[in-house]
Amino acid sequence: MNFAFWRYQLLLTVLFLFWGGFFVTGGALNQIAFNFAVFYPLGFLVGYRPQVENERTAFLAALLFNLLSYVVARASAISIQSWIVVIDYMSLFIFLKAGLIIGHRAQSKE
Repeated sequence: MNFAFWRYQLLLTVLFLFWGGFFVTGGALNQIAFNFAVFYPLGFLVGYRPQVENERTAFLAALLFNLLSYVVARASAISIQSWIVVIDYMSLFIFLKAGLIIGHRAQSKE
């Protein structure tokens, strides 16, 4: 794993810990809003610095981070509904890609 991967993991962890206190109730809309708050900034960062950052590494870091969060939740005996997992991964891809696109646009304007 390269340095960017671990930097992305650190960023996702900080965002997860920061926003985790705000999104404490369950439900699909809450999960979507939480994913926006966590994964969109990563996508924007990677899109804003395209020559330095690697999109594939960002997607790998986000997927692994999301998988590990489910492993921790499962180990903590937190019940997880299967349809929430599908929505969670779909919104992860959508928000990360949206951040990439908007970051690319912001970079090209400068």
